[in-house]
Amino acid sequence: MASFNHFGVYGICQRDGRLLVIHKGRGPYSGRYDLPGGRLETGESLVDGLIREFVEETGYTVKVQQNLGTFDFFIPHNEDHFTQMHHMAALYQVELAGEEEPVAISMFDEQDSRGAEWVDYTRITLDSASPLAVYAAKFLRGEELPVTPEYYDDWEVKGS
Repeated sequence: MASFNHFGVYGICQRDGRLLVIHKGRGPYSGRYDLPGGRLETGESLVDGLIREFVEETGYTVKVQQNLGTFDFFIPHNEDHFTQMHHMAALYQVELAGEEEPVAISMFDEQDSRGAEWVDYTRITLDSASPLAVYAAKFLRGEELPVTPEYYDDWEVKGS
């Protein structure tokens, strides 16, 4: 399989037993819940990129609490001449910066969030969410997060 690398930074934000997720509108996680986050811009730090991505995808401003580690997944995904995505993700725990209501999310060419939602993390499964969101639910349940890569050979894109 021809694989391309995708590195991004993502955050786990919870409130009252619910996880803040986005509705993914593009890519291999399309039609599923995903964590807010994504690629860094040129010269951007992990933390600055995470804070920017949260505002862009959810409308919320967050404060970073801790780095939970880096995780990776292999997902079947056709893009250009590639057939697989090697998704590498720096995962952080974050909290809302205040009690403000979220601002409207920005719409631009690279925007892949179709809106944000607070979801009971017990509803997060591989059938409804990205592997990253599943890791977030495991973390919130107090489970260990895997240190080895995970392969999802039978991955199904749900929609666009």
